[in-house]
This record gives sequence, structure tokens and C-alpha cells, in this order.
Amino acid sequence: MGAFFRTEWGKLRVMSFRDKRQYIWEYYKVHIFIFAIVGFIIGSLINVWFINPPKRDYLYIAWLDLQFVSSAQLERLGHNLDIIVTDPDRYQVLATSYAMTDNPELNMALQSRFTALLSTGSIDVFLTPQEGVQELAVHGMIRPISFVMEEVYKINPELYAYLTDRLLILTFTSEGAEAYMTEPMAISMADSPLFPYLEIDASDLYFAMVINSNKAYELAKSLEAIFGMRTEVPYYG
Repeated sequence: MGAFFRTEWGKLRVMSFRDKRQYIWEYYKVHIFIFAIVGFIIGSLINVWFINPPKRDYLYIAWLDLQFVSSAQLERLGHNLDIIVTDPDRYQVLATSYAMTDNPELNMALQSRFTALLSTGSIDVFLTPQEGVQELAVHGMIRPISFVMEEVYKINPELYAYLTDRLLILTFTSEGAEAYMTEPMAISMADSPLFPYLEIDASDLYFAMVINSNKAYELAKSLEAIFGMRTEVPYYG
């Protein structure tokens, strides 16, 4: 290796600047390209890992209602719930629609993504109509909303009393079970001031906790924001 560098340096020493440039480009352009690509990849990784890491999800909301909502409306939903995030520089509330469309290929992609996120516990709450709550309960995809209500009671007894009359109580049997259960499975969003502000019809919209989510406290805080019953002034903007 040392002999190689000495030989190359000897060649370059006797060349003019123009000859050096042509020689280096002719014999080392592949190396230059590889070096530039590697440098770009390393720089990008450093930027993503240390300088500007992407925000992680404080809460992930999956929209499963049949009514159409735009990505802008769901973005504003997440934006208005960001007031509950303890570290907004690192975390966010994200809302994404998984409602079926007229495009079979898009539906397949949405279904694959939904299944992957659900299996890894990345989705925390479903927004869906009453019929959707029933179907999700039967398939064992949601847990009783009492887990969230317990946290609501701890942080805001007034909100707890308010939501008690808005619980959707279902009698159902999940797949593989023999006995029927009667449990509060979701909370009606019909009286929330946030959804009319977002121009979303919430008359048949329910808030249900995903079976493998462990964010009952965070969901309780989101309900404070949704119903405008936080200690702080709610932010709708």
C-alpha cells in the first residue's frame, strides 16, 4: 500500500494542475462517487440520530370511521392534542385514517400498515362508529374503556363524572370465548367541542382503547383536551 501511494504521488508531482485533475478524475471517479455516497449516508444518519431525530408518537390514533376526513383534518386533530405532550420537541400525537377507499391497491397498503402497527402495539386508540366498536370488541381488538376511566378519575374527577354518562356499554362474546361479557367499551365523542371545530361529524363517533396499548394515562389526558376540560385553557388552532 505504501509503495502504491509513493508511485501515485510521484506521478502527480510532475503533472500540471490540469493533468492532475484529469488523471484523478479518470482513474478515481468511481472511488470519488463511492466516497460521496458513503459520506452522504453517514451524514444523514448522524442528522437523524443526533441532530434532528424524528418525533416519536406520544399517542397514535387510528381513524376507522366510514365518513371521509381529510389528512389535513386529522393533522389538525393531532396538532390540537399536542398540548398534552410533555416533551413536544421529541414527541407528537399522530392521527391517521385507515378507512377503506375506492382504490384496492391503496386499501391493501393501508391494511398491511394497520396490521403491522397493531401487532407491535403502536396504535393506542380507535375513533370509530358504534358498529365499529362492536366489531372490534368481538374480534378482541379493544379493551374495556374502564382502564382509561380509572386514570381520568385520578387526574380529573369532574371529567370522570361527565364521561360516565357517555360510555358505550356492550354485551358481546369475543372470538373463542364461551360466555358473554357486558363492559363499557368506548366513549361517545358526540358532545366534544373539538370535533365540530375540526368540521368532523362526531354524532356516531366513539373513542376505544386498543387491546395492547399501555397508555391509559396518556389517553385520559387526551380526553381532557378533546372535551375542553383541562386545568389549562384548551388550545384549538
